[in-house]
Amino acid sequence: MAQLSLKVLRRLTPAEWVALGAALLAVLVYLLILGALDRRAERYFLDLRDSDPATYLTQLREAKGFAAYLPEYAALEGFGDYRPKPPSFLVGRWTMRTDTLRLTPGQAPAACTDPATFDFGLFLTLDSGGVALPVQYRLNGDVIEMRTRGDAVFPIALVSYGAQLDHIEFTPPGRKAPVFAYLCGR
Repeated sequence: MAQLSLKVLRRLTPAEWVALGAALLAVLVYLLILGALDRRAERYFLDLRDSDPATYLTQLREAKGFAAYLPEYAALEGFGDYRPKPPSFLVGRWTMRTDTLRLTPGQAPAACTDPATFDFGLFLTLDSGGVALPVQYRLNGDVIEMRTRGDAVFPIALVSYGAQLDHIEFTPPGRKAPVFAYLCGR
C-alpha cells in the first residue's frame, strides 16, 4: 500500500498574513454590499409594483423570465376569473401550424396561413366561416383557459423561452388535433 506524505506547510510571513486578512476583509465587504443591493432592488420592485404596475411587469419579465411574470400579471390584471379581455400578450393574429417552427425571438413567420385571432371577447378562425366565437379568458397557472358560451373550456399552453413568449399550443374549437400557433400580427 502506498504511503501518502504531506509536505510541511511553511509558516506565513507577516506580510502574507496582512494580505490574507485584506483579501478576507474584501470578500466580506463585497458580500455585504451584494446583500444591501439585493435588499434595495427588492424594495424597488415592491414600490414599483404599487406605483407603476406596467413597468413593474415589464421589468419582472425581463429580469426573472416569463414564468415568474405570469402569476404577477394574473394578480395585477385580475385574470383569476373569466373575463372577455384577453391577456395583452395573446391579442392579435396567430398562424396555426401542425408542426413547430424555429424562429428567432420576436420574428414572425413568413406567411400567416390558417390564422386565428384573439380579441376582446372573441375568437375567430377561418374554420368558423368568418363568424367570431364569443369567449372569455382567464389565467390558471401557466395556462390560459378560453371558455365559450356553452361552458366548453379550451386550455392554451404558453411556451416561452426566457422573457419571450415563443408560441402557444392549443386545440381550437372545431378541431380534433392540437396546433402550434405563432404570433403574426397585432
